[in-house]
Amino acid sequence: MSTPPPAFGPTDPIPCDDDHEAFATVRLDLVVSREQLRAALAIGHAEQAGQPPLHELDILDVRREVEGYLAAAAVIGTDQEAATARISPELAAELDAAIDRAYTRREPRPDQPQDPRYGDGTVTLQTLDHGEVTVGEPAWCTGHDDDTVGRFADLTHNGPAITATAVTAEHGQLEVMRGFISHAPHGVQQREPHPTLYVALDLHESFGPEDGRHLTRALRVASTRIDRALAEVARLRGEGR
Repeated sequence: MSTPPPAFGPTDPIPCDDDHEAFATVRLDLVVSREQLRAALAIGHAEQAGQPPLHELDILDVRREVEGYLAAAAVIGTDQEAATARISPELAAELDAAIDRAYTRREPRPDQPQDPRYGDGTVTLQTLDHGEVTVGEPAWCTGHDDDTVGRFADLTHNGPAITATAVTAEHGQLEVMRGFISHAPHGVQQREPHPTLYVALDLHESFGPEDGRHLTRALRVASTRIDRALAEVARLRGEGR
């Protein structure tokens, strides 16, 4: 199999002309030869009266002229066909129905809150693809009252939040680490047969010496809490530490 040529663009959206109302943006990867590029640039540049000179065009200007010509040629050809084609009302209705299927963005379905029913070590939840399901509910899970209805594979049990914070003079209180024990036992693409520890570390600030010492203290606290949480994960997985 030959290596595909490099791809460039679209540089800018080509707007719909003033005689029509914009309905959709159609993106198309058009593979062309050097000769076709040369012709498109020559014609597109000539339509601009050859100004500015080719050697003064920057990279994006060249691409705009090529893409502009190719788009204009397609639109002009389509307009000519539309002006001469005879389309019956029945065919027009079928064409519009197909366009609506392919080029109308549907409104996203609003999130539906879960209404969990808890049993003895179980929870009954709604899913988009499997309807109502009853699954095991580990004792450490904080529940699903704030969840929204999703796919069965995405059902996840989350434990209490594990955090570490630093109080600084310059930035106030900063969350250095947040985590929790998590388990998504029904995953398909990313199988998760055992509980794991989810950890988020996201801190982007500058510190003076005193605030820096508060930060290092918080990081040591975070390390200790992560170690404890990992020991609990190991216990839940039936593993020795």
